[in-house]
Amino acid sequence: MVASSCIDEITLNVSNSRLWKGAVCDAHTLYPKLLPDFFAKGERIGEGVGSITILYFGPGSNMPIGSVNKSKVEKLDEATYSTKYSVIEGPLVGVVFKSVSYESTFEATGPNSCIAKIKTVYETLEDKPPSEEELKGIRDGSIHVIKAIEAYLIANPDVYA
Repeated sequence: MVASSCIDEITLNVSNSRLWKGAVCDAHTLYPKLLPDFFAKGERIGEGVGSITILYFGPGSNMPIGSVNKSKVEKLDEATYSTKYSVIEGPLVGVVFKSVSYESTFEATGPNSCIAKIKTVYETLEDKPPSEEELKGIRDGSIHVIKAIEAYLIANPDVYA
């Protein structure tokens, strides 16, 4: 097994509080709304730490039909706009990765801007690092979703205000 992590920082033109509400608190409804080809639907079981978010992949995701991403909230801190969740079921978990988790923090840089820091922590099943394509698959999805939320919030300034 190979355990490692990578960090992506994305500068966004929306406040960290609005991003938090859309990307974390309302992810299960907002993701399918903004990216219906990628996420067919979403649901949340429970509230807060320990809750499970289930996102069903759509045909535009390049994931097997019927596949889902289930993630469990491990940390949820609205005071610091930071969260951690672990993928407990997904197309690459159990196939390439033993585990994948994401730690995100949204740091304000101005009244209508922030930096999203997303740390992806993973452990492979085999004693070799993931391929660039496999690693790209677990990193790019997060960035794509965050950028879609940013565009939506800019176009709809009253949403999550």
